[in-house]
Amino acid sequence: MNRTLLPFVFFLSFVVISSAQVSDTTQAAKDSVIRIVPIPEIGSVEPFGNTITIIPENEIVVREYRSLYDILAGKPGVFVRDLASAGQQNQLILNGIDGRNVSLMVDGIPYNDYYTGSYNLWMIPVDAIDKVELFTGADGIFYDGKSGGGAINIVTKNFNNNRAVTRLRYSQGISDYTHTDAMFAQNIMNGLNLSFALTHYGFGSNKESQSYSARFNNSNTDSWMFRTKLRYNVTNTLNLSFVYSYDRTWTGLHGGVDYSNSSSIYDGLKADVMNLESFEKQFNSHYTLTAAYFPFEDSAMSVSLSLYSFDRLREYRDEENRSVFRNKIYTKLNLASAGRGSKFQLFSHFLGIRFLGYADVKRVQSKDIITLGAKSELFTGSFFTITPFATMRDYQNQFSAYGGVEGTLTIHTSLQLFGGISQNLVHDSPNAAAHNASVFIYTERITETFSTLELGGRISSGNVFSGNITYRRTTEHDPVIFDTIPPASSFFDINYFYPDAFTFDALSAHAHIRWNDIHAEGTGTYIQQSSRLRYGHSITLYPEVTLNGSVYFQGLLAKGALELKIGVRGNFYSKQTGMRPDDQFGVWIPSTELSFGPSGTMDVFAIGKIGDAYVHIIWENITGTQYLLAPVYPMYDSNIRFGLSWEFLD
Repeated sequence: MNRTLLPFVFFLSFVVISSAQVSDTTQAAKDSVIRIVPIPEIGSVEPFGNTITIIPENEIVVREYRSLYDILAGKPGVFVRDLASAGQQNQLILNGIDGRNVSLMVDGIPYNDYYTGSYNLWMIPVDAIDKVELFTGADGIFYDGKSGGGAINIVTKNFNNNRAVTRLRYSQGISDYTHTDAMFAQNIMNGLNLSFALTHYGFGSNKESQSYSARFNNSNTDSWMFRTKLRYNVTNTLNLSFVYSYDRTWTGLHGGVDYSNSSSIYDGLKADVMNLESFEKQFNSHYTLTAAYFPFEDSAMSVSLSLYSFDRLREYRDEENRSVFRNKIYTKLNLASAGRGSKFQLFSHFLGIRFLGYADVKRVQSKDIITLGAKSELFTGSFFTITPFATMRDYQNQFSAYGGVEGTLTIHTSLQLFGGISQNLVHDSPNAAAHNASVFIYTERITETFSTLELGGRISSGNVFSGNITYRRTTEHDPVIFDTIPPASSFFDINYFYPDAFTFDALSAHAHIRWNDIHAEGTGTYIQQSSRLRYGHSITLYPEVTLNGSVYFQGLLAKGALELKIGVRGNFYSKQTGMRPDDQFGVWIPSTELSFGPSGTMDVFAIGKIGDAYVHIIWENITGTQYLLAPVYPMYDSNIRFGLSWEFLD
């Protein structure tokens, strides 16, 4: 760690000396409240790109969200396997690749779990988000050398306000669901701002007694999250920030409804669950110290260096003292991980060439991981741009490298064609072998490699119409598969390196039509999957067809005093056999319990803004459709949530 500090001290000394004569132009007016990004692109992992989807805060605030899963669901190529209970880690899939191979970052800092490779998005407070950067193109592998499915970067909010600003959000629903977020921010001296917030969400009550109340037995959750950011604008070209976040959760893991022995799987009073006794506790701490430097006021270059660390603990328990009906199993599993690292990023725009480079050096569980990446956009501003990129990763002397290129052809101001390809260049890995899941760790999944081909186009006509269509083929070589079927041993819970490749052909499209204040938009995804057998049965892991659409009014009423968004939305999912979570290890395994779907639902929603307050209400599944997205975790046949958020001064 001492060696990691040396480049930071050198870097900080350099930028302080370089900027000593620069005047401070970021001071806020005396009574203003300004949410700013003091250094351009701070927290972003890419200021340019052909396949990046930006989800800004002004889009997020007009959603009745519960978690980041709700914000991502419905985006082209994205499928969220919802477990219908707050706090449960849903499965995230991008173009057929699950969340183990989707890079998750917060302000550019890697967040993927060391053991499972994924991360529970319930643990990232949506109210802290300034924007979401979603990468689903051929360059998805660029961001950590393992993100074959794509990448997600969360850019958090920054404030510069001389008067105190407070934001409160409260939401509630059936089954004792509640979600509360309270945030405060204020400058404590010239250029120095402090913000902190506390978030709580709960589902059910009396979690550790036999009389707890939730939709199903043992589906309760209780979570607390704290976050704070201390940001100092040393000058208008130098910004320092320190971020600390902590969360702790308690979540009941009922293992799904017992399909064979329940008279009605959708009725919580009649449905028996698989496990009345298992639960998990999670404790996560994250620290990040960042220096961002903007040496030229013409936006030609910005550099940042971050030191970060994390400490995580997941405690899984299957105990004999929480239920009258005991399963005669006692399991105690602790999965602890700690990591320290530094990440350097450089953005530049010079002579029509945009360049992005990064270096991430970290030690996780006494293992060194080094990742380097560079990409450049050539012929910026012309009718044709080309963006080559390369990524190298070294894990415990196991070296891998990827290369690729993306291009955009502008036929007209309203029509663009784009494409890209990425390919594994070097891969040094051990022979495939079976392992017991109890000793399996995420970073040893080094047999997996990816190759990607992408083609697409986008069209627009002012504010009236916009749309895009994308075809992507992703091949996953030597994938690691979790299952309870031993290939050649007697292990019950195992993972193994699958000897063949899986190919996913994904076709996704999105369209948005606007007529005055009336909007209609929709997204469709088709995924053709490699055939798989389990117990001799052919299985379909994901729905081949997913459709999401909405029609709504969004505009001003009451002489501009009321800003209203109101409408209906619908979802459709084709037939699948699906995947279910293995609660003990926090991974997903294929299922042959039943086939379910096709299914469709319809929701009604309304979000109104009066002054600085938002009021939101949603009635999900108004048709009462009984459906599943995961076996056997029934979705609500009706669910109503409402709430209020309010941002105010002093």
